[in-house]
Amino acid sequence: MSVFSKILRVFAAATLSLAATHAYSEQFPTRPVRILVPYAAGGAVDVLARTLAQSLSKTWGQHPVIENRPGAGGIIASQALTQSAPDGYTLILVASGHPLNQFFYPKLPYDTFKDFTAISEVAYSPLAIVVSKSSQVKNLQELLATAREKPESLSYGMSGNGTSAHLAGELLNYMAKIKIQARAAPLPSRPSSPARFRSASIRCPKSSASSRATPCAPLR
Repeated sequence: MSVFSKILRVFAAATLSLAATHAYSEQFPTRPVRILVPYAAGGAVDVLARTLAQSLSKTWGQHPVIENRPGAGGIIASQALTQSAPDGYTLILVASGHPLNQFFYPKLPYDTFKDFTAISEVAYSPLAIVVSKSSQVKNLQELLATAREKPESLSYGMSGNGTSAHLAGELLNYMAKIKIQARAAPLPSRPSSPARFRSASIRCPKSSASSRATPCAPLR
């Protein structure tokens, strides 16, 4: 059994055990379960939610309904969950930025630490620093050297404030004592969709400034 299959089974078991305590007599579920996704269709969280739904449908005998509620850093979907009946028929699949909204936004329509019950960690994914293939910077040391020689001359792309990429970039700035500016670049017509960056909007070290997306390479 693959690691991913094990993760799916852990999530399903945790969900069922929570629901069984709340609605044991109903032989949960007796109607479709909604899984809210705080991001647009096609992103990593959305794909994961749909994969989970396929696994849960085999256990439950009916397919969960995936409902994309993108926008406001996940606040729209999170508020929708808090406004739904606490009967286990509405779930939300959040990313690591969810608990941090409490610190980024002075006023939220809910309390992150009181209004949600965590079921299980479902998956995790690594982050990588990527530059244009035309860049002369080939490793992290060269990138840091460029950032120190030309403070605030570089920027990195991320999909929004409080996202894992944003926090990782700021952590790098803090630990390396540099200043690479964060720049959010989601698709204009699809909020919180996977970011598609162009070399003209993200300042890479010594890379060509074309209006079209250029091939990228990860740094080591």
